[in-house]
Amino acid sequence: MKSKPRVLYIVYWGAAEPLGQSLVLPAVKRLAGLGVDLTLVTFEKPGDLDQKALMKEIKYSLNDSGICWIPLRYHKRPKIPATAFDFAQGCARSIVTRLRMNPDIIHARTFIGGLMGLVLAPVLGARLVYHNEGFYPDEQVDAGVWKADSPQHIIAKYLERTMYSRADGIIALSQLAKRQIRSIPAVERRGTPVTVVSSCVDLGRFPPPPTAIACDGSLRFVYVGGVGGRYALDKIGRFVAHASRRFSRVNLRVLTMSDRHLVKSALNAAGLRSDCWSVDTAPHQAVPAELARRHVGMHFLAQGLSEYGGSPTKIGEYWAAGLPVVVTPNAGDTGEIISSERVGVVVNEHSDAEYDRAIRELASLLSEDGLAKRCRRAAESHYALEPACERQSGLYSDLIHGRTTVIGFPELSSAKSSPHEHHAKARAGTAQS
Repeated sequence: MKSKPRVLYIVYWGAAEPLGQSLVLPAVKRLAGLGVDLTLVTFEKPGDLDQKALMKEIKYSLNDSGICWIPLRYHKRPKIPATAFDFAQGCARSIVTRLRMNPDIIHARTFIGGLMGLVLAPVLGARLVYHNEGFYPDEQVDAGVWKADSPQHIIAKYLERTMYSRADGIIALSQLAKRQIRSIPAVERRGTPVTVVSSCVDLGRFPPPPTAIACDGSLRFVYVGGVGGRYALDKIGRFVAHASRRFSRVNLRVLTMSDRHLVKSALNAAGLRSDCWSVDTAPHQAVPAELARRHVGMHFLAQGLSEYGGSPTKIGEYWAAGLPVVVTPNAGDTGEIISSERVGVVVNEHSDAEYDRAIRELASLLSEDGLAKRCRRAAESHYALEPACERQSGLYSDLIHGRTTVIGFPELSSAKSSPHEHHAKARAGTAQS
């Protein structure tokens, strides 16, 4: 009888926070259901650790799936020492876990999780799967946290390249990201397998959408997620304000954990009237019901270096609820899916003329029969949890029973060159299309 793959799954998120509940918990439970012996290491925020009932609920649900859960405390400040401490405790606890588990695979998710895996894999004699969750160093530049080619950016790029070069398997969030990762010389030379796993959605949480989207002269938009940095809520507000010229009533619902003052400031700056928007936090389980009351999902990113590497969770949730989307270009594979399946509108630039064009296209799209079902099918085709977890389980098996790999480090001088070196050319092509 073939033994179960033993996987130490490290993620630098909390299981109790929205991303953990949306992306991590459903995935690890499904992997366990596919026969993976899984130990999960997460980093929980103090406020979540204080929610004893929630933590017990998560623990029992993981225990029911046969998953051993190691929740460590997340430390936020001071940033560098706090992250270093989290790194050290994550590695230490994982090494202790080896005495019981002896993992075959370390599944290292997120940038900091990947660094932990980079250290632990040779120590524990395990294969390393780096689950990149986007191009983190470039995301920091696009968010305005770092400057391009600053010391922090260069060092982080070097570490990112090191993870790509040493990983036995890589998980990317989009086909665009996969193509760019596979073009990295060390990855190409070693033939490292790169598997695409989008930010998958547990479709069972979302009831079947209505047969038609009834707007009745009104248009209800929704935005779910963070505010500020790469997330251009002010531009979303401007777009919705523009839509109010065509539709008799518009409303934007913002569901976020971010500070409400940031939301108010962004939407006021956009010129969106206060009676045209609302903001709230929504627990994980309430999101499907919130989306069911909306017509259109929104996602605007600041254009920059990192956009190709993502797979916005909110897009999969919007489509699962039957909502078309309005997005900016190059958000992972979203634009290609919209083009091929007609489940949204891409806004190519922030101008009145482009907003007019996009709103006309959106109005035409909303009048079509079968739109909600097309959106649901897009979620099932591109964001479904089951096939994504089967691909991950298959990657584990291939690494355990397949070829060996050669470990090597990239040169530090190569850290300045992005794994997305054709970004400018791709952008030029997008602008011309």
